[in-house]
Amino acid sequence: MSAPAPAEQGPVVAVVVLAAGRGSRMGSQKLLLPLAGRPLVQWSVDAALASRAQETVVVVGHEAAAVTAAVGDRPVRILVNEAFEAGMSTSLKAGIAAVRGRCEAIVVLLADQPFVSAGLIDLLIERYSATGAPIVRPEVEGRQTHPVLLDAVLFPELLLEEGDVGGRAVVARHLDEVCLVTLDDARLTADIDTPQEYEAAKECR
Repeated sequence: MSAPAPAEQGPVVAVVVLAAGRGSRMGSQKLLLPLAGRPLVQWSVDAALASRAQETVVVVGHEAAAVTAAVGDRPVRILVNEAFEAGMSTSLKAGIAAVRGRCEAIVVLLADQPFVSAGLIDLLIERYSATGAPIVRPEVEGRQTHPVLLDAVLFPELLLEEGDVGGRAVVARHLDEVCLVTLDDARLTADIDTPQEYEAAKECR
């Protein structure tokens, strides 16, 4: 990890890219599917690396070696979650354990969100810096979505989560503390779960 940023540059934030799931609705390892000439997983990783976050951690699981190879030699930390079949919470906990004590917050980014930009990640960090809210996330057409910024104060609760829920239950317990960033473009936070969504994404690039 690089040296912590000076105070005037804002909070120290890490991005945790969740790239461990099976993607069962796609019927294959979707993170390896090409999108505009690059594997899907590279889009979210590159957005994280281009943002003002100080560290990027990529949690892999299903077909870990292939996904790791697709990430290539990018300056990220790869974590292999052997327990990925127990649900998204296991990947989130692995990511938190890797950066705990070294950052003030994390941005949880799903690896199947190719249209998330560095600018969106930076916007979440900027809003966090300005408000101190423990949870900052986008809102699109009245729906809260990913990526989501989570303050380190929530890590103890998040590390108790189980199953395929990520931090959903923790966020639900703190709804009155969520800072929402309203977006006009729903595509920015779109994820790719099905062949139909993949075909639509290819048309957008």
